[in-house]
Amino acid sequence: MKKIALASAIALVSITAAHAAPTVYGKVLLTGEYTDVDDKTAKNDDTSSTKLVSNSSRIGFKGEDDLTDTTKLVYQLEYGIDVDADSNARKTNQQFYSRNTFIGLAHNTMGTLLAGRHDTPFKLTKGSVDVFNDYDNVALGKLMAGEQRVDNVIAYKSPTLVGMPVTFLGAVSLDECSKNDDDKCVATPAVAAVAPQAIYDVTGKNIIGYTKGTPAKPAVYRDKKNAYSAMVNYDQNGVYIGLGYDNSVYGKDTSGWRLAGSVDMGKMNMVDGLTLGALYQDYDFNTDDNEKSWLLSGKYKIGATPWAVKAQYIDTSNQNGVKDRDATEVALGAEYSFNKATKGHLYAAQIDTDNVSDRTIVGGGLEYKF
Repeated sequence: MKKIALASAIALVSITAAHAAPTVYGKVLLTGEYTDVDDKTAKNDDTSSTKLVSNSSRIGFKGEDDLTDTTKLVYQLEYGIDVDADSNARKTNQQFYSRNTFIGLAHNTMGTLLAGRHDTPFKLTKGSVDVFNDYDNVALGKLMAGEQRVDNVIAYKSPTLVGMPVTFLGAVSLDECSKNDDDKCVATPAVAAVAPQAIYDVTGKNIIGYTKGTPAKPAVYRDKKNAYSAMVNYDQNGVYIGLGYDNSVYGKDTSGWRLAGSVDMGKMNMVDGLTLGALYQDYDFNTDDNEKSWLLSGKYKIGATPWAVKAQYIDTSNQNGVKDRDATEVALGAEYSFNKATKGHLYAAQIDTDNVSDRTIVGGGLEYKF
């Protein structure tokens, strides 16, 4: 189905009509990656591997169509792609998988309303703080909660508030469950009883026993649980500050908040090419111990050269709400820009998780944007 959907999207490009053609965009970020895992569980199963990683490679189609003088239809069809394989391990067994995909209405002064599948506002709160964001095995989502892209989303994005570079984004992910008369959702459908069945001998004439049979099982119900997420941010003159909140994204009675910020030191007339970032979040998984995480990052464009270097440190306690499961990451990387579209990548990371594993990752590859 994903391939059919993608083929349909590609067909849009060839349509010659009065409406504006969609913009085709995307990128390929393919790296070779070596991973050494020191297993800290009871299995003590140490491993190492060398593989190709597609690192959030994607292709997308987006556009808009004027409906009135003040309102336009907007749409985006974006698909992740595993460049090195014909299937992926995310949720499907298809090479293409849905990323931010939506349709909506944008008004000149009232903002934008979207419906479809989208990153939560909580996730987007981080801005560009995660300098390893598109590396599948090094990004902050490997150590902390909140990096969710959810289905059945209705989202609203405000215009920039008058006189201030402040934007609000709110979203609800609808629980499209089947409900009973008490407005409860069906978690497990009812199962009818199966009567014992006769078992015959090889002649088919003589009964030699009966199957056990199974009793009927009633349906199991749960409360309806729409998920909510919101953020507000300030972004001007190289200064970014974002504050986000999640509710029920990881299930009923879960919630979290995130504060992120970054500063372009060059625009502060301090150090040209240097950007610093930080993030702190607290996530309640409805356990006795909240997951608490913080991040520090930096990226430096080296003068007039094509090189940039970057570094990141992450510390998480009670990962996923599990008491004393603490995790840290130290990551270093370099980028070489061949031109506006093509870039080389080198990176290394050490990710240690108490009572789980110590993981060393070294990788390098090429990125091409279009």
